[in-house]
Amino acid sequence: MIAAGDLVVVAVSGGPDSTALLHALVQIKGRHRFRLRVAHVHHGIRGADADTDARAAAAFARKVDVPFSQHQADVPAYAESHGLSMETAAREIRYRLLESTANRFGANRIATGHTANDQAETILLNLLRGTGPRGLAGIPPVRGRIIRPLIGVTREAVQHYCDSQQLSYRIDASNRDVAFARNRVRHELMPVLERIQPALVSTLSRLAEIMRAEDDLLSEQADNALRGVASQRPGEVGILLSLFGALPSALQRRVIRAAIAKVKGDELDIELERVDTLLHLALEGRTGALAELPGGLRAERTYGEVVIAAAPVEKAVSTREWTLPIPGRVLLRELGLEIAASRSRAKRPPPSPMAALLNAAKIEGPLRVRTRRRGDRFRPIGMKGTVKLQDFFVNAKVPRAQRDSVPLVLSGDEIVWVVGYRVSEGFKVTDKTRRSIRIEATRLT
Repeated sequence: MIAAGDLVVVAVSGGPDSTALLHALVQIKGRHRFRLRVAHVHHGIRGADADTDARAAAAFARKVDVPFSQHQADVPAYAESHGLSMETAAREIRYRLLESTANRFGANRIATGHTANDQAETILLNLLRGTGPRGLAGIPPVRGRIIRPLIGVTREAVQHYCDSQQLSYRIDASNRDVAFARNRVRHELMPVLERIQPALVSTLSRLAEIMRAEDDLLSEQADNALRGVASQRPGEVGILLSLFGALPSALQRRVIRAAIAKVKGDELDIELERVDTLLHLALEGRTGALAELPGGLRAERTYGEVVIAAAPVEKAVSTREWTLPIPGRVLLRELGLEIAASRSRAKRPPPSPMAALLNAAKIEGPLRVRTRRRGDRFRPIGMKGTVKLQDFFVNAKVPRAQRDSVPLVLSGDEIVWVVGYRVSEGFKVTDKTRRSIRIEATRLT
């Protein structure tokens, strides 16, 4: 976990686990030639008790002659603004500030005081929430530069160490508050299970070791499979459904998790429920269906792919209407287009999808241009009846994110041209047409 020359930031809360960790590292740092720095995070939750914890952590750092850094956070405000539980918000802020400290001082490692009991509790929590091999692997002893030197040591052994070394420490009263899920597992569930299996902590720790090894193998296979079934573009991953469906079911969930992590940048908070939602979207979802993902991501089933990317920022759709004189032109700055209309005698439709030919005899007054509205219907050329514009967009494979930006040209209240896609059957030019109107859309540069 630690090499000669490393600088290790030790997360010290003031409790027995982190106090024992710092003390033990101080005993061996000279022999193994690494350096230490203490970081304490004040979560802004427990008022005067938290202030006392901070002072105790600082005093102990001075006693063992290790530089000390303190960070103040407002976890309740962060939890509320991000819609998180207090536990999750505290964890996110804590690791963010520890990483910031490590970056500031150039540390190679960040050491936390997680014990074998924390490992057992985490596995049970994951099991109760619904998990696979990765959740049963529990807390990794090493993740990036984060290390957990006490992960194989029981809480009882830590307590014995503190007593034998006469180390004073703080007890966080919130650790007994069973309003928190982890505390319910610790104080209510584990005592019951230990009556059945006295070696519960060591048994679950052993399970974590086995599952980590198997998880590593499956992750490697999933990464290889992802490269074979996905197209990767800047900021997004597209899972090719024809290839994905042929994968063994045991790999499909893994590939989905790997694809989310590829775009998200990490594997944190990718819950089984989200993975299963995306699996259903890939195997049984309809075109255009969406699924929200952690980290501000969204998955959309398109034509032949499930695309995972950052959720688009919602933009206000223009509700303006423009008048298009004949002849004349209109500038649609909100849509990045200019549309021009001119009189013509042509009978052959233009080859470009951004130009259209309309039967002038069918046009009433000046044309109007706008974007779609609820309830719009359209009669595409070649059809006898009308269809919902929404259904037309789906059939024409217009991406969902672009549908509100497609201009519609209207005569009266009837859509005569869906710009870039199709002319209305009632306004098409035939061999009998004597006069026509040419409309062309040009993108602004």
